[in-house]
Amino acid sequence: MANFGRFVCVLVPFLLTLAALAALLAGGLAGIADKGLYMFRVNVTDLSLSPLSVTKILDGTGINPPKVDFPGLNFKRQSGNISAANLGLNDVYDVNVWNYCYTTQDGKRECTKPAFNWAATALNTTTGDFNNLLTANGFNVTLPKEITEAVKAFGTVSKWTQVVFIIAYIALGVELFFGLFANCSRAFSCVTFLVAGVATVAAAAAAGLATATSVVVVGAVEASSNIYGVDAHFNTRFLATVWLGVAFAIGAGLFWMFTICCCAPDHGSRRSRARGAEAEKFIPGGPGYQRLSEPHGYNGGAGYAQQYPRQSYGAPQGHAGAYEPYSHARV
Repeated sequence: MANFGRFVCVLVPFLLTLAALAALLAGGLAGIADKGLYMFRVNVTDLSLSPLSVTKILDGTGINPPKVDFPGLNFKRQSGNISAANLGLNDVYDVNVWNYCYTTQDGKRECTKPAFNWAATALNTTTGDFNNLLTANGFNVTLPKEITEAVKAFGTVSKWTQVVFIIAYIALGVELFFGLFANCSRAFSCVTFLVAGVATVAAAAAAGLATATSVVVVGAVEASSNIYGVDAHFNTRFLATVWLGVAFAIGAGLFWMFTICCCAPDHGSRRSRARGAEAEKFIPGGPGYQRLSEPHGYNGGAGYAQQYPRQSYGAPQGHAGAYEPYSHARV
């Protein structure tokens, strides 16, 4: 019964660790395994920029320019505002940990190939293409320093989010490995508990970075949504998934601690039972003992039995039921 209790005590944190790993994998692989899941979404369908505003944004002088004429600004000599199509943008962008997905104007959804540090490459390419597009349409300006630095910062945060997710995956995998042997001894339980602490910290850091990135980007876009018509929101299902994984990891760590102090293996009782069985081999069944050197102590012929009736000797004081080792030498 004690062994079964130990098994159940180890099984609970093992299953919690497995659930934590599954939840973090589901969140981290958004856009790859589950293309309907994403960190946050940016919708530029209603993007609308006046050419004058774009000029002021690009040269860093503000977003409310005076009504003056800029002969170099033509954007294919259009008279209306600039839309997402004019800038070569798709309607919707879903940003994930390892890639991003986009929805074209005809409603087709596609995702880029997953890659490490994808944000730095994709955003640098996008800003370069944007500058080329502006130059081709009459702008002799480049994106201001504030925009390029923000893009670079997002790429750095995205890369470290990927690194922490990898650490969390490895730590949870190691925790599962040691958890397989935690039923054997307290030593394995102790090691598993230490690994669980590292895995919990890594899982919380991964979820925290993903959440912070989503909140900062969505907040920045929403702050200017009334001006430019761009909408953004973070995915509560993604956040619930990764933070549920953190909750599972915390629960697993607590239960691994219980396996050290409350659900110890029943080695002591087995050893005591073994010692008791050994002791029984050396304890004679009779109440006393008989010296083999005495003639009447040998159950020989009937003559001896009549002439020398048996005498029973009590055990020496303090050694009840003891065994006389030197009696073998005289048999």
